[in-house]
Amino acid sequence: MGFFGNLFKSAFDIWLENASYEELADGYEKRRQTWIKEGAGDKTPEMRRIDSEMVRRSNEKYEREHPNAKPVHREHGRYLPNDD
Repeated sequence: MGFFGNLFKSAFDIWLENASYEELADGYEKRRQTWIKEGAGDKTPEMRRIDSEMVRRSNEKYEREHPNAKPVHREHGRYLPNDD
């Protein structure tokens, strides 16, 4: 994105892009512990963003490791027949 793109990003955004998967997991866990102590309802926006980034990275890794993988579930349901 370049230097000027980073000027307008928060420290959290920069960390989210540059952190390793393990650092993301640790950051999520720290936020989760605080969230539990506060007794809050929904996940915090930061928790949702970390979770989304971890899922995105996991999906990319799986696609790299299994380039010819077929989807496990069809879009209309896994128990429906494929002969439509």
